[in-house]
Amino acid sequence: MEEKKLKIVHIQQYYNEGLGYQENLLPAYQSNYGHHVVMITSDLSPDYGFNKNNRKSSKGKFIENGFTVLRIPIKGEFKGRFVIFSSLYQYLEEEKPDYIFHHGVTSPSLFTIAKYKKNNPNTFIAVDNHADWNIAGKKKAWLLVYYRFFWKNVLKKIDPYIDVYFGVTPARNLFLEEELGVKKNKIKLLPIGADLNGANNANTSFREKYNIPKDHLVITTGGKITKNKSGDILLKAFKQIKTNKINLIVFGKVLDPTVIDLIKSDDRIIEIPWLNREEIFSLYKEADIGIWNSQHTTLIEDAVASGLPLILRYHGSTCHLINESGLFLFDNSVKAVYEALMLLLSNPVLLDELRIKTKVHAEKLSYEAVARESINYFENQSGQPINNLIMNDQYIDLNNPNFRKIFHKKIK
Repeated sequence: MEEKKLKIVHIQQYYNEGLGYQENLLPAYQSNYGHHVVMITSDLSPDYGFNKNNRKSSKGKFIENGFTVLRIPIKGEFKGRFVIFSSLYQYLEEEKPDYIFHHGVTSPSLFTIAKYKKNNPNTFIAVDNHADWNIAGKKKAWLLVYYRFFWKNVLKKIDPYIDVYFGVTPARNLFLEEELGVKKNKIKLLPIGADLNGANNANTSFREKYNIPKDHLVITTGGKITKNKSGDILLKAFKQIKTNKINLIVFGKVLDPTVIDLIKSDDRIIEIPWLNREEIFSLYKEADIGIWNSQHTTLIEDAVASGLPLILRYHGSTCHLINESGLFLFDNSVKAVYEALMLLLSNPVLLDELRIKTKVHAEKLSYEAVARESINYFENQSGQPINNLIMNDQYIDLNNPNFRKIFHKKIK
């Protein structure tokens, strides 16, 4: 029997074209299965600071990665958190979705999809959550007022119209339950995926472009490196490594003055501004170790897709990204980071084994598998294979004090 082809509508507050975020990739992989996928979003891109005067987009409807993106006007925004759409309900009536995938659990558009579900009860509604304690719980008062009081009470009213909640990491599953009061039986893990197509199609010219010798070991980290990202700890640990046949590639935007000074003090460290997606994959495919000793970033899933052995700070939003395929840091001291790096750098056979295991793990987390699982929930809201595999993994330790939150203390 041929599988039913669905009309899937995603609702995303802000959207950037050409990037590798979940909202760019999950709809693309869903459309690869033959479903008709539409992304409804605002006419604004996110505010990254550097683009604050250039966020408005005049595009209405266009195609990206095989799915339709529909930018619609807004009445206003709570900058960085949500927009207030104009006429979202009318657009849903025009699209007539079988399945609405709403990105985020804290935006007024939830009321619109609840209204649509009430009037169209056969429409399947999924809402995902990207908030955890490292992102949403930095300020206790904000956590109490914004999440535990306001949105928890909002969700009580909307919950009857939602079929399933997806946490995109194990900690974000738990955040839904503990902070927003969602019943555990309605929460499933639908992780941010590994983009194997992007990784497989990337070239291997990074070392040549940046004149890095083939016999040098390459460690990499990247992203927006602020003071709370512990970049100084990583660089201090790296500086203790004595060999010259090694490079640390730091890519992205460095905003921590201490890290800037440490980079300048060691000519083995190469700082590169933001790379495009193909360049990131090219770097990962030619690097030996990826390390992020702070909070989660989707750059880590890209590293997994590339088969790059990882060293990660252990918490509930990274605990599923290593499965005997790398090392976890259970504290964030210079000593711990140095010892983890040296363990891998001094064991080339171990590094080769970890690369093989990372590629195996990437298949389990592939966007192809994640997209398939997201569609399967339309027919069956019980736990699907990825959810069951990861949520029963040995590293999902809710009793570990770091699972909910890592505290960015500088340990000397």
